[in-house]
Amino acid sequence: MLTPGQSTKNALGNVLLMRTIIRVISINIAVLLFGIISCEVFFGNWIFGPDYRALNIPRNTERVFDVENLYSSGGKIKYTRDENGFRGPYDNVSLIDVLTLGGSTTNQLYVDDDKTWQSEMRRLFADQGNPISIVNAGVDGQSSRGHNVVFDRWFSQIENLNARFVIVYAAINDIALRGAVKYDDMHSPDPTRRFAAWVKNKSAIYELYKIFKGMYLARNAAVIHGSGVVAYAKWSRWMRRDETQEAPPEYTEQLLSFETRLRRLAERIRAFGAEPIFVTQPSAEYRLDGEWILLPAVKDMPSVAPQVIVLHLFNDIVMQTCLDVKAVCVDVAGNVEFRDGDFYDRIHNTDRGAKKIGTYLFKALKERL
Repeated sequence: MLTPGQSTKNALGNVLLMRTIIRVISINIAVLLFGIISCEVFFGNWIFGPDYRALNIPRNTERVFDVENLYSSGGKIKYTRDENGFRGPYDNVSLIDVLTLGGSTTNQLYVDDDKTWQSEMRRLFADQGNPISIVNAGVDGQSSRGHNVVFDRWFSQIENLNARFVIVYAAINDIALRGAVKYDDMHSPDPTRRFAAWVKNKSAIYELYKIFKGMYLARNAAVIHGSGVVAYAKWSRWMRRDETQEAPPEYTEQLLSFETRLRRLAERIRAFGAEPIFVTQPSAEYRLDGEWILLPAVKDMPSVAPQVIVLHLFNDIVMQTCLDVKAVCVDVAGNVEFRDGDFYDRIHNTDRGAKKIGTYLFKALKERL
């Protein structure tokens, strides 16, 4: 049985212990808050600097990658982006001939600066006696939603930026989206949501979270570099090129949403002072052979066919919308015959595949640019 003195002493000890715990917790919370605030001040976009952060625009970047494990002709490659976030040479931002929009298949992270499809186009135009600037504004993971936004959040930050044409290389990243038309504005009428979007756009910590989330989602959607099978032993005839396939019900709304974004994008490009060029996207999961589309033979065909159908449906939207808005239309997916060695995963081209795309685009556009 405790004496009154012992009870008082224990109670005092408990109070002191609680005070110590509260002080330790308070100090740790203060240190954590100081770290968060310091991180936001030094790495966020709250006061100074262009507001590029929402689109993950790499700037002032020069990196060297060893890509021999991705494709044999790779080796060490150089990847650079300038102070404006662009890849590729140009003399003046006000005199750019062609800007190219797209995701990772436009950015081409693991293809050397001198071997992207933009570089191949540039070289062929120069050889023809028509040197033009073709500037790469591709951003990994970006869909047509992001392509619409870059004019306000990125291009508007670059004083006197101008271009005669804008190439849009889109479809694959839009397949991974599950949004409806109502989300395409990317600007909520709710003030609370707009404030939340503003904080997210400025915050360095949210930027880090978004990078890791994007990596996770891209991996799940199988659109990251190095994912998927790229070579098959045999190929079989699947369908004629002029045959049509019905859209799976779960993609109906997505296809309509994609069309809406492309129409809006054509308007944004023309308001920017340029003419739009829409280009379809190929993948490594099918081959073209004359009038036929080939798929991997026997056991691989059932698993690949739905993906190819969906890609073709999205590419059909690209071409039909392009014709409707009277833009320049180039069907790379339906006309360039790729082979093993032209892709290093399901969707990303090697330097050899990039050369085929650049060559075809040059031939298709040489009379227009």
